[in-house]
Amino acid sequence: GETMRTTASTPSIGSSLLALSSLLLLPTLVVPDSTKKKINRCPLRPSSIERPPLILGHRGASFYIPEHTLPSYRLALELGADYIEPDLLPCKDGTLVAVHSVDLNTTSNVHTYNNGEFQGKARQSKANQNKWGYYVHDFTWEEVQKLSVRQRVSESGARYDGYDYMFGIPSFSEIVNLLHDWNTRELPLIGRPGKSGGVPGLYVELKRSQFFEEDANISMADLFLDELATHPKASELLFDHVTLCENLRYDEYRVPPLVVQAFEGDVLEYLRVRFKERWMDFVEEDAILSSGVVSGSLPEENDEIDHPWIPPLVLLVRSDYCQSRDFWFEVAKLHIQGIGPNKQCLLPSSSDIASNNTSALARAKREAKEWVAKAHSERLAVHPWTVRLEIESELDVGGVPGMFRSAEDELRYYFCELHIDGIFSENVALA
Repeated sequence: GETMRTTASTPSIGSSLLALSSLLLLPTLVVPDSTKKKINRCPLRPSSIERPPLILGHRGASFYIPEHTLPSYRLALELGADYIEPDLLPCKDGTLVAVHSVDLNTTSNVHTYNNGEFQGKARQSKANQNKWGYYVHDFTWEEVQKLSVRQRVSESGARYDGYDYMFGIPSFSEIVNLLHDWNTRELPLIGRPGKSGGVPGLYVELKRSQFFEEDANISMADLFLDELATHPKASELLFDHVTLCENLRYDEYRVPPLVVQAFEGDVLEYLRVRFKERWMDFVEEDAILSSGVVSGSLPEENDEIDHPWIPPLVLLVRSDYCQSRDFWFEVAKLHIQGIGPNKQCLLPSSSDIASNNTSALARAKREAKEWVAKAHSERLAVHPWTVRLEIESELDVGGVPGMFRSAEDELRYYFCELHIDGIFSENVALA
């Protein structure tokens, strides 16, 4: 049959200007169609879905390959990690790179590179307790690319050092590219048999924000937001696939594609506000508004529903803070979705373990269960750090505590007795 065509009359210049001026006068708050269902991302701790704990590749697969390298992240993905975890620090030119310490000499060959080419950059920092170091923000990205890294944990002798100085320090942009390629190109070719959680994501830590603010007037949070806004693949990888997360089976749960963690609660609060203000830098306007999500502030707003592009925010907690009197009071002030405690928060004291004080051990386990239950009652995920294969010793602090026979026993304690929601592990395969 014939194709039906309709034509519209061409509007006059005056009417076009009138329409344009009307658009410019529209308020910034867009009220959604109440008949449309709001979208939301799956929360970091879904209350209605029973699923295995998340496996967080601590600095990649850092037991096997030097931490914070692209091969380490890639191996963690191949071993089935739900997240890879880069620690982000800034270069002199604002480029974010993945390295654990603000002093590049901790894991790289910066001191000896090219017969001491960079030795003139070593200095003391008042913001770092007057310690000497090769501070990462004194180096440009071009200079950092010349360096290579080694295994950081070497005291026990348990880790293979044959990969030392074979790999360089990656930029955040390169890590995003790696994960994007894995999720969109490689993963569809191999699948994830028996693995729940959807495609893996990024679990980013913003390191030492206060130090960089004091030492060089650098805002880690703003640098991070700027890189997310300008990376050509970040929107698709980390923001656009917001998932309807209701009435799902455990194997249908999708991990949030991006999680941001920090030790400083004020940094997390600042990020939350800036994500709300800069939402158009991260998501496509039509996709969000057509789904009924409101871009302005509403009473009793729920970030998971009203602002699903804001990633879950996690407060990292040191062992001297988690049991303090004001801890839960301070946590209640924050808009966070999880807590990342030092695993010592959930363990008996070293002296009680060493003396095998059975009553103290039992009391500590009971208190650990209550601590996790308290977090869950506040709808907070609990992601302790870090499980390592090495047996703890005076030379190797942070390994398997003496109350366990192996890292596997330690993992069973966290998973089966405390019912944590995820674990940072350097041995991804075992976890």
